[in-house]
Formats: sequence, C-alpha cells, structure tokens
Amino acid sequence: MEEVEVSKPKIYSVSEINLNIRKSLETNYSNIWVEGEVSNYYFHNRRHMYFDIKDEHSKIKVVMFYENNKNLLFKLEDGLHIIINGYVSAYEKRGEYQLIALNAKPIGKGALILAFEQLKAKLEKKGYFDKIHKKNIPAIPQKIGVATSTGGAVLRDIISVLKNRFENFNLVVRNTNVQGPDSSDEICRAIDDLCEYGADVIIIARGGGSLEDLWAFNTEKLADKIFKCPIPVISAVGHETDFTISDFVADRRAATPSVAAEIVIINKAETVENLKKINKKLRDLTNNKIFLYKKELNYLINRKIFKKPETMLLDLWQDFEEARIKIGDSVRTIIGNKKRALEEYKQHINKKDILRSLSAHKITIRNVFLRISSVFKNSLALRESKLKLMLKNLQERSPAYILGKGYAIVYETDKGGVIKNIDDVKIGQNITIRLKNGVLLSKIISKLYKGIGLENGNKN
Repeated sequence: MEEVEVSKPKIYSVSEINLNIRKSLETNYSNIWVEGEVSNYYFHNRRHMYFDIKDEHSKIKVVMFYENNKNLLFKLEDGLHIIINGYVSAYEKRGEYQLIALNAKPIGKGALILAFEQLKAKLEKKGYFDKIHKKNIPAIPQKIGVATSTGGAVLRDIISVLKNRFENFNLVVRNTNVQGPDSSDEICRAIDDLCEYGADVIIIARGGGSLEDLWAFNTEKLADKIFKCPIPVISAVGHETDFTISDFVADRRAATPSVAAEIVIINKAETVENLKKINKKLRDLTNNKIFLYKKELNYLINRKIFKKPETMLLDLWQDFEEARIKIGDSVRTIIGNKKRALEEYKQHINKKDILRSLSAHKITIRNVFLRISSVFKNSLALRESKLKLMLKNLQERSPAYILGKGYAIVYETDKGGVIKNIDDVKIGQNITIRLKNGVLLSKIISKLYKGIGLENGNKN
C-alpha cells in the first residue's frame, strides 16, 4: 500500500501576518476619503494628532502626523463633522488597523471660515477684544508708522488723505508683504521695526480681497503681536464689509486704509476753527462775568448807605426817639389812670396804704422804663456794629484800598480809558500807571503774551 505524504501547513509569525495585512490595506485603500464625526481627540505633545472618526454604527482610529497637520487651518475637536483624505494602514505592534490622515476638511463650512470662527472665539475668551485693553490714538502723533506693501494703491490713498488733513505730518513706511504664506510673520516683524523706530501709532493696511487673500491678518501670531504692542495699532484691512482678526484685536478698526488716515491725525483746519470758536466763547463768557460784577459793584457804590452812611444812624436815632416818646406817653397814661383810680379809692383806702402802693408802682414803672431803654440801646449798638462791618467791607473793596495792596490801574495817557487787554495798546504808545501814592508815565516797548512769545510786536 502506497503511503501518501501530507503537506505541512504554512505557519506564520504574528509579525508576518500583521505585515501582510498592512501591505494589503495600504494597497487596497491607498487614497480614500472618509466622512464622520471626530471623537476621543488627543493632540500628543502638540505634534501628532490621534482621534476616532465615527458614524452611528462604527468607528475607526485615525492618526495625523505633524508633517500633515501643521498646515491645517482649522482646529480639530470632538464633535466636529469632517471628511479625511488618506490611506488605511496597520500598527503592527498592536495588530490594529488605522487611517493615516493626510488632509482634513470640515463639512458644512469652509476650512478658512471655521478657522476664523474658532480663533475669534478663542481670543475673545482670552479678553483680546475687551475695550479695557484698547489704547487711545494720539491726536497729533509725531511719527505715524505704516506697515503695508508700497507697490499698491493703499499707501497713495493714505498719503493723500494725510496731506488734506495735516500737511506737516511725519510718515514712516515699512514695506511688507500682505499676502502669502509668510506674510503674517513679516507683518509681525514690521510692527517690531516701527516700534523700535519710535512710531507713536501704527497702521497695518492692505486693500480688499477674498478670505484667502486677507488670511495673513487672521493668524493667532499677528493677534498676539498687536495685543502686546506697546503703542496703538489701527487695523485697516480690506473694504468696509471685510472683517479680520486684526480688526477685533487692534486698538481701532478702520473700514478702509483711507479711513485709517482720517483716524490717525486730526484735521488741522477744522481744529484751528474749533479752537477759535472756543476762544471766542471763553472771551464772551469772561466779558459777561466782568460786566455783571461791574454792574453789581456800581449798584453797591450808588446805594445811599455807602454814599451817606450817617443816614443809617439818623434813622436809628429817629426810631429810638419815637420809641422813647411812645414809651413816655404810655407811662404817663398809665400813671394818669392810676391817679384817677387812686382818687376813686381815696375814701376807701388808708392814706399810708396808698402811699406805699404808689411807691411800689413807681418802682415798677421805673424798672419797666429802664428795661425798655436797655433793649433799645442794645438794639442800637448791634445795628451800629453791623454798619461798621459793612463800612469796613466797602473800604476793603474800594479802588484805593486795592491799590494799597500793591495793585495798579493802567490808563491810556491820551484818551484816559482803562487798559484791560494787552491788545488794547500798541508798541510805542504812552500809558499812565496809577499806584497807591502817585502815577507813573510809561511807554510800551514790547508785549509778551501768556503762553506765546511776543517781542517788539511780532508773534511767533
């Protein structure tokens, strides 16, 4: 009977099986797109990303290495609905298959829009947009720094507006790319250069464009640079309807570069005109005050009591005399009534009792008279004291008294009018200065305005 050889089965090692599975998966699923929801997201050492992508029935592990995720515009997070491009492979050590992600895109929104919204929410939470951190723009900066591309129309627009508002401005321009992969870093360096050069305010500007064109102004690095910049920053990016992260972080947002030029410096002509109006208003208010005080002083001077103060004493003496006469009449009336009553009771009252009673009444009447006289004398003394105080106050406000304290009154020698303003006299004009004990005859040789130098009549 013939023997039949039984072939031995091939025995694989675990590593061989896993390697074959890996090769098979990478061959059959070399370039695929997978849609699902992110879960269990883990960003290992801020380099490699590990997460699951799942649907309602199952899930698959995903790894996105640093070389692929470093250019990812938006931030991955749990619950985000995305599509992933990559290939299926196996991790041989653990015998697990996984999706190696090469790229990822959000579902429903573009990557740039999602990245913009995520960064805006992050910076807002950190307080980068709070008004408390906004610095004031100086009204007249000594140096205006501009970071933009010198080859575009933006710089010409800014210069044109500045010339119309304030001709003698000092503009420092830092040429920089405002579009492209490295433009955000270059704008950051431009801000540092302008700070080092001593600019008082910085405008970062570029014209309009798509979201991709303006992306240099939507990076977290530029946002940090603007937020930490020691001098005010104005963001003038795109058109009025365009908004960038730099607009929210900057101390002021300008709808266009031309508007930034209007914000950065005052309008000289308008400001001078406003100052003239304010100056006139202050002069009018001062003159009105002086007029009212003069009117009040003239009223006091013309009062009878100040012209003839003795009339007050005469009135008081007259009041006192009338009161004395009235009291005397009253006393005499009382005495007369008492005498008549006494006569009526003569027959019924003992003469001695009458004399005693009469004496007592006389004493009472005399005491009453003395008390009334004392009251009127005290009243007269009080009024006299008040009058002396009023006379003293009047004397201290009189021109002679003021001159005695070291002040002087300046008159026009020819016309005799009082000189109140430095503009009332001319160089070479004769003036008279009245002092406490006499007058000085003088001539104007020069004038000096408060806060403005003026020599020999020529203003600086």
